[in-house]
Amino acid sequence: LRILARLEPARAVEEAAGVLERGTILEKQAAFAMLGAAPGAEADALLAHWLQKLADGEVAPEARLDLTEAASRRDSDEVKAGLARYLAAGDASDPLAAYRDALVGGDAARGRRIFREKAEVQCLRCHKIAGDGGEVGPDLAGIAARKDRAYILESIVLPSKQIAEGFETQILALDSGQVVAGIVKGEDDREVRLVTPEGELKAIPKAEIEEKTRGASAMPEDLIKNLDKAELRDLIEFLAVTPAP
Repeated sequence: LRILARLEPARAVEEAAGVLERGTILEKQAAFAMLGAAPGAEADALLAHWLQKLADGEVAPEARLDLTEAASRRDSDEVKAGLARYLAAGDASDPLAAYRDALVGGDAARGRRIFREKAEVQCLRCHKIAGDGGEVGPDLAGIAARKDRAYILESIVLPSKQIAEGFETQILALDSGQVVAGIVKGEDDREVRLVTPEGELKAIPKAEIEEKTRGASAMPEDLIKNLDKAELRDLIEFLAVTPAP
């Protein structure tokens, strides 16, 4: 379809229309991606048609993000209006509403690369999976057996909303004026042992602690800024299908 879109755009749109009616999820995702970049009013008309189907609840959840992402790249007033209606219909009180179309339909292989290699999010630095990674956050292998995809989404978008048990951070104000934050890994009568967000283990003598308060998640609050929605969907898919060791 991508090749055909360059050579015969009108025919490519015609072929895409059939794929969107009868194709597999992967084929539909590819068809929407092609329509997002295809020249001509025919692509706009087909996208507008599917935006109406989206509003009517007739688009597979796995392809909704592909449709809205394609529509967001068009200049057509009709397409823009259809997309705006769909987005406005979301629950305004739901802080995850803008991301819920990323819950399903991702590619686990791409998500694995994001988890292991995307420097801007540094997942592997703090989390173990398949026995590899850091210990600042919980081991994520088999997370889907314990939590649903909505929890995984919330943990990425709003990391301080629900902090995994045993990974709450503490902020220690010391008599020297220094402030140390991290996850408590041990405590006795003499000291508190913290793992800092940088992965460093620090032993803080209790005699030096003036004040102790609960902190936010060790995950950066703005982590989501480093992921587009397609990457977010792939990352969720990877975490959701990776079994426990």
